[in-house]
Order: sequence, then C-alpha cells, then structure tokens
Amino acid sequence: MTSRTALVAAIVAASSMQICSGFTQTPPSTTCKPKFLAAPSSTRPATLLHSTKFDQEVNDMFNMYDADGNGQIDKEEFRAVVKKMKSSSRRREVISVAAATFGSLFVAYGSNTFQFAQKNLRQGYIEEAAEAAQKELFPTAMLSADMDKAVSKILFQRGFTPENTLLGHSVCSDEVNNRKEQLIPLMTNRWGEGFTLGGLGGLPFAGKSGFGAYLHHVPDSGKLLVIFSPHVGIDEIGRVGSLQRDGQAKTSTACGAAIGAYKELQKTKKTASDPLLVFEADNPREFDPQLKQIVNLLAPRLKGIENSSDSIAFVTYQMYGVVRELITACITETPDLFDFASEVAVVGGIMINRRKGGDFFQPLSFETSKKGEKPIDLFEEAFGTRPNLLPVLGSQEAMTRASLY
Repeated sequence: MTSRTALVAAIVAASSMQICSGFTQTPPSTTCKPKFLAAPSSTRPATLLHSTKFDQEVNDMFNMYDADGNGQIDKEEFRAVVKKMKSSSRRREVISVAAATFGSLFVAYGSNTFQFAQKNLRQGYIEEAAEAAQKELFPTAMLSADMDKAVSKILFQRGFTPENTLLGHSVCSDEVNNRKEQLIPLMTNRWGEGFTLGGLGGLPFAGKSGFGAYLHHVPDSGKLLVIFSPHVGIDEIGRVGSLQRDGQAKTSTACGAAIGAYKELQKTKKTASDPLLVFEADNPREFDPQLKQIVNLLAPRLKGIENSSDSIAFVTYQMYGVVRELITACITETPDLFDFASEVAVVGGIMINRRKGGDFFQPLSFETSKKGEKPIDLFEEAFGTRPNLLPVLGSQEAMTRASLY
C-alpha cells in the first residue's frame, strides 16, 4: 500500500516539476523509476477497496499511464501525467490524475490528501491573470480547506464540537458555492449538519423566523456557528464577476444577483455608468422579490464606486456589508438567543469562485459572543493581520459603509 510519506513526496515533486525528486534514483543511463508507483495490487486490504467496481477503476486509471505495461510508472510515462495535469480544464480531473499516479486509494477516500494536492499542485495549472486579480482585490484570501481548518482550530479551543454545535450558513444559493471540497460542504462535513439561512447574494432571506428555527434546533446548551458570505467569480483573464462554469463554454456572472442589482441601478441612473463588458443580457422578471430587495439595500452604498480599483469588487464588498448587518440584526434582535445557545460564533467574508485551482475565501470578520459578555474578536488569532482594503474601495467612507473594521 502506498505510504503517505511517499505520496506527499510525489505530490511535492510534481508541483515543482522535479521529475525524479522523491523517486529511487538510478544511474543516468537508466530510467528513473519511482518504486512506490506500482500497479494496484489485488492483495491490498479489503478495507480500502470499497467495491469491485472501484478496484477496477483504480487499475484502469493506473494502466492508462503505464504505457509499457510493466507495472510501474517510469519517467516518460510520468511526463504524460504532468502534461495531463497542466492541460486539464477541470479541477477534479486534475486530482483524479494525481490519484491514478500517486495512490488513488488515498485521494479518492482522503479529503485531506485531496486538499494537500489541490494546494501543492495548483502552481502547475493556475490562471495567472485570475491569480493576480485575486491578490490585488482580495489580498489575504485563503483556500477553502485552509479557511475551514483555521476556523475549526480556534473554535475547538473554545469547546465547539460537532456534537454540541449547529452550523448555519448564509451564502448565495448559486450551485457553484456547494461544490465538493469547497467551503460550505467542508464545514458541513466537519460540523455534521448545516442550516440554510441564505438566498440570492448571500442575504439571509430566511429572516428572523428562519433564524429562530435554526436557534431552536441547537443541541441543549449548545453552540451556534454562523458563516455568511456573498460570492464573486474571477475568470481566466482576471475579470472579476465572471466565471466559466464546468460544462459551459462561455462565461457567466458570479454573483449574478449582485451584478444584476448593480445593472438595475445603472439603468435607473442611481449610480455612475459602468461598461460591464462580460455580463449577460437583461432578463426581466415579474416575480423577483429577492433581487428587488438586493437592489434596495445596495443602492445607498454605491457612492464613490468610481474611485475604487474594480467596480465589481466594490459591489461585492458592499454586499458583504449588507449581509453582515442583516445577520447581526437576526442575532441581536432574538431575545431568547442565550436561552437556547451558550455561545454564538459568527464568521464573515467573501467567497471567491475560481475555474481552476480551488475556490478561495477572503475572511473579513470572526467574533464570538456569550450572554452578558462583550463579543470577542477572534480575527487576528485565526487569520493574522487584517488586509488593507483602502486601495480597493477607494475611501474610508466606502469601507465604513461595507461594515469593514
């Protein structure tokens, strides 16, 4: 069975394109053979082979790259794997290639291994323009898995456990936010269940009634963990608000609701004209109560958008402010909150959807509260120094309207 140490060595080697790093070195005249990349054995423990079908898939994937059929992946065959990794346009396909080569049993059944591979292989296939735009506009964004671990590490120290904690999430209902191995599924898997508070744009359209239901489902004397977030896409050429979704040739908007509200405000001349070159045509609807609410809440927040470094990033940060204020109202205006929950932790930020390399999360707030005590700010303990967003939003006034710091 492939050892974890060997697997890690191989993944790191692949990410830096050091073809023979972590392999058994042989004289220059011979082939570089990774002795741990042996063909899957039928004698491996049955506990790892969950089905005959899966066993067959493991062999099929391995054989795809074992061109000479000798039961090992040699240097030239490994080059084909690397080429496939770099040319793949689907994030899961990249990892399944790693699975075929570096011990598919670990990757298929080990989320931690998937996350390690995602983090360490991404340099081989990231979109440079998207990466640059993200670093400029969302400067301390973290991979979903890193975000999940940072939050849980702090909360475990405070006595939050899957047994006593109920997760609630207020994120946009866009399916892109619920892909496997991304933040909401990761957190739901970690904490056991998740109560949906959010609708379009990440606004908590469940309202106070929905929040009350969520509160009443908490374990006896248990804890609430709320995460809220608008989201935004970044496409391969670095356009913020645009995303090429799996299975689609063209890009589409992300977040469509936030950008739709922004366009509506442009049409009614309530904000400065902005040439949205990448965004889809108008699609008016008679019944669209959530979008109308977003328009109304966003309208007073767009002053100064012309001074921002990116208009859609500006809109997204203002959407964060909208959601944060609504979540705060749900919590502070629930009089029996601490009759049911002993502690409430709230995490806020912006979810960043990417075509390749995994989704990110820009953390912006992290607090916890108990009855009769002042809220405790956990941000720097969890995430380090707060990002300087003044160059992005253009003014301190705009930052204040976005409920930033």
